[in-house]
Amino acid sequence: MTDLLDLLVFQSTFSWSLIILTFLAIAVMPRLFGLNYMNGLLLAQLMLFFNATAIIAGLDSQAVGVGRGFHFFIIEFSFLALAFSAYRHLLKHRTWILAAMRKFFNGKGALFVTAFMVTIAIFNYLQAPTDGSSRIAYMTESWFSLIKPFIQLVTPLSFLGVFIMLLSRGRRRLGYILLGTAVLANIATGSKASFAISLFTAFLALRDLAGPVLLSIRRQDLIKLSLFVGVSIIFALARLDVSVGDVLNRVLLTGDATILTYFSDTPTAACANVSTFASMHRGWARFLGDASAQDIDTLFGYALNIEHFGLNTFTGPNARLSAYFLCNFPNERIVLGAFVVFAYLGFMLLLFKRLLTRPIYLAVVYPFLLTSLVGASQDFNLIMQDITIFVILLLLILFIYSIPARRQLG
Repeated sequence: MTDLLDLLVFQSTFSWSLIILTFLAIAVMPRLFGLNYMNGLLLAQLMLFFNATAIIAGLDSQAVGVGRGFHFFIIEFSFLALAFSAYRHLLKHRTWILAAMRKFFNGKGALFVTAFMVTIAIFNYLQAPTDGSSRIAYMTESWFSLIKPFIQLVTPLSFLGVFIMLLSRGRRRLGYILLGTAVLANIATGSKASFAISLFTAFLALRDLAGPVLLSIRRQDLIKLSLFVGVSIIFALARLDVSVGDVLNRVLLTGDATILTYFSDTPTAACANVSTFASMHRGWARFLGDASAQDIDTLFGYALNIEHFGLNTFTGPNARLSAYFLCNFPNERIVLGAFVVFAYLGFMLLLFKRLLTRPIYLAVVYPFLLTSLVGASQDFNLIMQDITIFVILLLLILFIYSIPARRQLG
């Protein structure tokens, strides 16, 4: 990874000017869609910026051709615009969503979420290795796919729930308990304090839902929360023997997949052994017996490591949207990647529409929809995975809606 950092060098006025223009463009984009500069998709904007800096460094050193530079910026900014458009559509119903969230966490929902996060904290502690081996290896096992959707749904719900309960005088104590369990569950996975980012995203999401209404979280609660998060970050980094410098390096290497593809002479090599179907939806291809999808070494991040470093360390980079497109959908095949992206957004908005008439279901699923939008561009695997979750939830809703009709017929 140190070698990759050495590539991030900016030697010309052109590169620094392009960095500034890119930053300004990313910063201004939310306002074009009627959103706050600091909004729930802020993390997606930051990840795009760090990936863009890698491309700009490549353009400066001529390691990345102009054509590939256009490829990156067109794909990434197009998707960010689509994400902002989808988020704006969700926020048209902000009052209804916030009311549903408060109803859920003022009832028994808060107890169920807290109990689930306690269970997940114990599960993560027992499963995550402590010997320095990959902390995500077990997450690639087939059995994990059975429980992952529940984790994907409840984890973002718990972080947003912390702030919802801090708004209610009678729920603040339970809010702090939920905060503790959610943070411990995250630390137990061996994560480098990513819970801090999740909490900040949840805070921004709540502010977006509140709209012009000022949030009434007490100052002392915000101070307590900040102190707890600060101590937890120190504990998480000390537990992993990770320095602040290591974390900064990891932030700078947000664009590692971008570097390994756009800087490569053969950007499609790592994806040569993946079938077209598996590249569009790995989970469905694996379910139908696709041999390439069942081979763990063809998973995008792992395949990149094998191609460039000669071995699978089970710590491969995320499947950044543009990097995944360049590797799997070159030339006219880009249409296939675009089809998957539009299917993802279409299923998301259809699911949201169906949830509007079910407040409790809306409260549970909305934080997941937001988290999905935030992470989609950084990992195409999430897009494929979340399409499956959207379809399953739509089928469940259809089944639930059909129960009264079937009872009447009976």
